[in-house]
Amino acid sequence: MALEKMDIYYNSVAETYDDRVRRATTDEDGYIVRMAAAFPMKENLNIIDLGAGTGLQLKPLLEKEATLRATCVDCSGKMLARLKKNLADYSDRVQVVSADFFDHDFGFEFYDGATATMALHYYSEAQKLQLYKNLRVGIKKDGFFLLTDKFAPTQNYQDFCRSEFERKRTEARQPEGHYYTFTPLTVANEAALLFKAGFAEVQVCWAKSNTAVLLATR
Repeated sequence: MALEKMDIYYNSVAETYDDRVRRATTDEDGYIVRMAAAFPMKENLNIIDLGAGTGLQLKPLLEKEATLRATCVDCSGKMLARLKKNLADYSDRVQVVSADFFDHDFGFEFYDGATATMALHYYSEAQKLQLYKNLRVGIKKDGFFLLTDKFAPTQNYQDFCRSEFERKRTEARQPEGHYYTFTPLTVANEAALLFKAGFAEVQVCWAKSNTAVLLATR
């Protein structure tokens, strides 16, 4: 069976996506609740959200701070259409960019910070390293990157997920690209990539089961 490209998959689930993740916005240990608690909030922040989806993870941040501005990047046009509805009350502070965030121009020290919520456990170490390098350049000195995601519990599990993905891609004769799959890194490997990309500090703010919130500072 062929692997689905990222935009195709998320366009196909956009209408029901909010129902799948809504618990994360209310449960005490919901990853969106924990992400919002770890977010280093202050006035007049200009942030970028990678893989912004339908925007549910941004809503508590925008509600909490009236001066927060966000650029929302996602490859799925249908997910972003839902985001515009979910964040309609904050449309004057939200910019929507329909694109693959790997291709986004982050500029030079343009953003105060960045977030990515359940958006990066699909990519290889090489893909992430280049993304993190580009992102770091686009974040101001002393800025931050808040990463909330699923992680591999062991190196063996990480290696197994990657090898299974490569096997399926090879069997389907598909080129390298961005596919909907599950290839998480361990927390240690993720932190190592962030350090390698030039971030000065990486802190684990919260972790439970295979989900964690990491705060990297420039």
